[in-house]
Amino acid sequence: MERSPLTLAPEKLVSELAAMLGDADPSGAVMAFDGDGTLWTGDVGEDLFRLATGEGFLHPDALPALLKEAERHAIALDGPHEANRIASMLAGAYLSGLYPERETCAMMAWCFAGRALADVETLARRVLEREDVAGRLVSELGPVLDWARSAGVRCVLISASPRAIVEPAGKLWGFGPSDVAAATPRVVDGVIAAELAFGVPYAESKLTAGKALFGSARWLATFGDNVFDIDMLKAAELGVAVRPKPRLQTELAALGLRLLAPAAH
Repeated sequence: MERSPLTLAPEKLVSELAAMLGDADPSGAVMAFDGDGTLWTGDVGEDLFRLATGEGFLHPDALPALLKEAERHAIALDGPHEANRIASMLAGAYLSGLYPERETCAMMAWCFAGRALADVETLARRVLEREDVAGRLVSELGPVLDWARSAGVRCVLISASPRAIVEPAGKLWGFGPSDVAAATPRVVDGVIAAELAFGVPYAESKLTAGKALFGSARWLATFGDNVFDIDMLKAAELGVAVRPKPRLQTELAALGLRLLAPAAH
């Protein structure tokens, strides 16, 4: 017999989380949230990348590393070798299945090499307004976040998108910088370098990123939308799928995950 995941309205899920927490010290518990597709619809990292390359924002300093990526993954290049163009070709190779997603996430963070971090952060704020990310917040998570914060349970955001845009996007839901793990380029004297400061929080690496944020705290719940969140969903006492992508949808019942009921329209 085919099993179906247990679908819960936000209020019912809050009741379950409260019962799980019981009389335990809430300051010793944490809940982790994916960003793209979970806290908001769409992908803010792609939004930032698309505007940057469309406006020719990438600096020539990024070109050598971009060309090295193309060579490493045997991605054929034609035409002028210019940073914005080559970065766009790498993104196209990802969509064609020729460039791995983990490397694509990394590239979309360090491709701003040669640019001042402050300038990228300014661009990111413009992206949030232009793409109406505030209007793309997944509303059914509101009661869950409200309960966690009123109860004193820490909430953290773990995303493979660039920190420059994840931080301001997370702020829309009340996440502070110290509660965010994201793809973070190395910065030298305020200028972005063509490499990451540490690994991309992607798939199993989301566990490492989470532990770096909250150490040995009780991992009460995780919220995600994609198969790349499965390791993180399984690590928590309760895994909750939020508007799951098809590949995660097929795994929900077998993984014993809850499914958060979508908001009524």
